[in-house]
Amino acid sequence: MLVLVLGQAKKDYVFGVLILSLCVTMIAGIIATFTYLRRGATLSRLQTEFVNKVSHDLRTPLTSIRMFVETLQLGRIGDATRIQQCLDVLAQETARLSAMIDRLLGWARMEAGKRSYQTERERVGDLVDTALASFEAQRLQGPPVEVVRDVSPDLPDVAIDLPAMSEALLNLLHNAYKFTGPQKRIEVRARSEGQTIAIAVQDNGPGIPLPEQQRIFEKFYRSEALANPAIEGSGLGLAIVQHIASAHGGAVTVESEPGQGATFTLYLPALPPAGAEGGERG
Repeated sequence: MLVLVLGQAKKDYVFGVLILSLCVTMIAGIIATFTYLRRGATLSRLQTEFVNKVSHDLRTPLTSIRMFVETLQLGRIGDATRIQQCLDVLAQETARLSAMIDRLLGWARMEAGKRSYQTERERVGDLVDTALASFEAQRLQGPPVEVVRDVSPDLPDVAIDLPAMSEALLNLLHNAYKFTGPQKRIEVRARSEGQTIAIAVQDNGPGIPLPEQQRIFEKFYRSEALANPAIEGSGLGLAIVQHIASAHGGAVTVESEPGQGATFTLYLPALPPAGAEGGERG
C-alpha cells in the first residue's frame, strides 16, 4: 500500500513539474512574442520617421537649387557679385545633396553586405588630418568652432580603408559640431593603448543621458533628449560609424554625462612596425 502511495505521489510530482514547465514555456513564449512584435513596431515607426526626415532633408536643398536656378534664368540679378553669390550657394547645396545621397547609397550597400573595404597600412595622423580637412571644407558657412588636434607622435600604424575610416571619423566630427552650443569646441585625440589605437572626439555639448547611450548606435534612432527639427540628421551616422569600425576589427564607444559633453572613441587594432612584418608602407 505504501508503495502504491509513493508511486502515485511520484506521478503527481512529475505531472506537476510538467504542468509547471509548460506554463513557464508558454509565458516565456508570450513574452518573446510580445517583445518581437514591440521591436517590429518600433522599427517600423523609426523607418517611417526616417523616410519622412530624409524626404524633408532632400527637399530642402532641392528647393534652394530650383529657386536660385529660376532666379538666374529669369535674369532677375544683374550684379556680377550677386550672381557669384548665387552660384556659390548652388555649389554648396549641390554638394550637400550629393553628400546625403552618397550616405544613403553607402548605407544601402552596408545593409546588403556589398560594401567592401580595401585596407592598407596608414598613419593615424594621416587619418585624423584627412577627416579634419573634410570637416573644415564642409563647415565653412556654419558658426565658428575651436578644433584641437592632439595626436601622439610615433603611433603604430593601422590597417584601414582610408576613405571609409575618414568617413567614420568625419561623422563623429559632424555629430560633435551639430549638438554643441554657440561656443563650439571639439578635441580630437589619438593615443596608443596596448595593441589598440584609440581616436577620441570630444565635444562641449549638453551630453547624452545614460538610457540613450546604448541606443544611439541603432539605425534610424535619434536621441529624443537631443532631438531638434532644426538639426539635420537621418539617424544613420553613428550606425555607419559602428559598421565601419566593426568591419576593420575595431569598435566605437561613447562616454558622456549630462552637461559635461560627450566623447566618442574609435578603437582600431595597431599594426606591428613595418620592419617586423617584412612589409612596406602601402
